[in-house]
Amino acid sequence: MGDPLRARLFGYGVPYRVAVDEAGAVAPRTTEPAGEAERLCRALHQLCVGWGAAACCPMVRAAHLSRALRPLRGKGEGTTGDWVYSLPFGRCGVQERPREHIIAHFCVEAYLDVLSMDGIQTQPLAAGEIADIEPGSVVRFRARPLEHCCVLVAFQTEDRTPLLGHAAPLTLDGEVPDDWCERLVKCHAAFAAVAAQVPDGGHRPLLDRFFGTMAEKLSGDPEIAAAQEQAQREGSYAVAAEQALFDRQRTLLSPAVLARIRDQDEAVFRFPGMFGGVAPLFNLID
Repeated sequence: MGDPLRARLFGYGVPYRVAVDEAGAVAPRTTEPAGEAERLCRALHQLCVGWGAAACCPMVRAAHLSRALRPLRGKGEGTTGDWVYSLPFGRCGVQERPREHIIAHFCVEAYLDVLSMDGIQTQPLAAGEIADIEPGSVVRFRARPLEHCCVLVAFQTEDRTPLLGHAAPLTLDGEVPDDWCERLVKCHAAFAAVAAQVPDGGHRPLLDRFFGTMAEKLSGDPEIAAAQEQAQREGSYAVAAEQALFDRQRTLLSPAVLARIRDQDEAVFRFPGMFGGVAPLFNLID
């Protein structure tokens, strides 16, 4: 067995803050990269303080985290009436891989809306629960934050094929706007349009085209094969206890790394991403 993290795409993200109207249409709230880097650093700091020496005892850890959150009330943090959304995204799957695992932190409520050939399903998520995202589905994460907190999503993808095009936001025409606001509006409108066709089965050809286009681009790519061979070699597909890898991921959040995220170092911060402001940490593993 090797080191599964060597083959994985992993990190943290603070989803997009949005307004949702009565019809369910999603509109982004104004932001910019520096603000998202600051929000992400604040949420990661809260996570680190809550972890600390109290990690050995869940009850002590929860109490410690509750105390730690009180003074950290900064600009741009949420109220319980706000919503945050990811982009709706999916991957076609190569040899039925990779699965993705996510954990939501600092939320009053959180959901995964999952579109697949079988239809649409909404999965409630408890804070701290590991949720699995299967290939061949399009998912949308949404949540309401704890007051004065930013919702934080931790993610681990079993291989690095998403970096090679094996992940895409959902659109009906295959065109993804460069502007992140336009992209957010368009992709959520596409998600709603596909979901509306579930009752009569009209969603299936739309998803088939979305996944088929992705599969065609990936077909025969030697880098895809190499990434999956590495994941197999390192034992990433055979992990039985995902929590241990999430715990190890958290230990990478040193003060120096947080400073790099705040400074928008491209190796450990990007905006926009699937979850809004994202801290990819896989670059920290040799």
